Amino acid sequence: MRSHKFSVTYVFGYGRKKILSSKNIYAQDFFYGFNFFKKDFEDVNMIEFEDKSNKILLPFLSKVLRKLTKLSFFFENICTFKNLKTLLNSKNIIITNDRIGLSLLPFLIIFKLFNINKTSVIVMGLLAKETNNIISHILQRIFLNIFFACVNNFIFISKGEFLQAKVSYKKYSDNFYFIPFCIDSKFWSKSKRKSTGKEILFIGNDGRREYKLAIDIAKELSDYKFTFITSNIKHSELKSKNITLINGQWNNQILSDEEMKEIYSNAILSIIPIRNSYQPSGQSVSLQSMSMEVPVLITETVGFWDKDVFLNNKSIVFVKENNLIKWVEEIKSILEDNRLRAELSKNAKDIISKNYDSLFFYREMKKIIS
Repeated sequence: MRSHKFSVTYVFGYGRKKILSSKNIYAQDFFYGFNFFKKDFEDVNMIEFEDKSNKILLPFLSKVLRKLTKLSFFFENICTFKNLKTLLNSKNIIITNDRIGLSLLPFLIIFKLFNINKTSVIVMGLLAKETNNIISHILQRIFLNIFFACVNNFIFISKGEFLQAKVSYKKYSDNFYFIPFCIDSKFWSKSKRKSTGKEILFIGNDGRREYKLAIDIAKELSDYKFTFITSNIKHSELKSKNITLINGQWNNQILSDEEMKEIYSNAILSIIPIRNSYQPSGQSVSLQSMSMEVPVLITETVGFWDKDVFLNNKSIVFVKENNLIKWVEEIKSILEDNRLRAELSKNAKDIISKNYDSLFFYREMKKIIS
């Protein structure tokens, strides 16, 4: 039997090493159980994406495949001999998103062919990659089938995408699992009950956010203060003076988790207008807001992570469509109803504490890889 130097190796995107080396207090949200594994086992390792823009062949190959398949290939950022050596010496590999998984596909094929180790990929929006012609669609299906065949476990963090995968790729459904994205509920918690804040929050950077709609909402609600935290809106695009724009992105840590916590503490509402997709867009912001007792309004989409748990007007408010008038009406209605806001805050906080804590994610992940 092959011996391994590491029992578990995590593969992350950018930013984790920087956070781990800093002296700042941080939440466990985007570590997917890594620190819990480190605490319980001695031989746990990690690697992450790196900027390898000086290479020529791999970036070219990645670009061609991205264009042909509409899938996220970035071989140059992870496929190095150093990383291959590390992964060959790892009994279990946990890849923290499907973009990284696709970028590691050449290695995953080797691992599968020679039964070297067990691999797991956390999935968030893999089935949301849209194709614009029949050739792209066919090529995408081919590469996704190869991907599904080469990995032992796929952990979906959206129940909608999980159920869709079991239908669209039934052959591999025994390797599909659902674990909801979880947050550090102990960190995202008010130490003392503060008076209700006054800011309306819009936070996020992914391509599914409705940025223009958020700007228009703030313009219509000119009597209220808004805080936008995003790198996808420029000051020149703002249409009203009631918006504080902060150029924030988690990987760059422009705002520390403690600073984000303070912003949540001063909020009365968190709005998340998004486009319909299987991608669980807005998930982390929603859960953080709820844990900080800030009510959430979000567009109702097929990618919402768990509609069996979060009920409309009980723990969350679903807006049926991305219509400016509808959004403004919903926001005004909630702002004018103190009782409803209190009920939303309490119910959502209880759900997060019981079902969406980072320790739960670790325990479920540990069962799967065992």
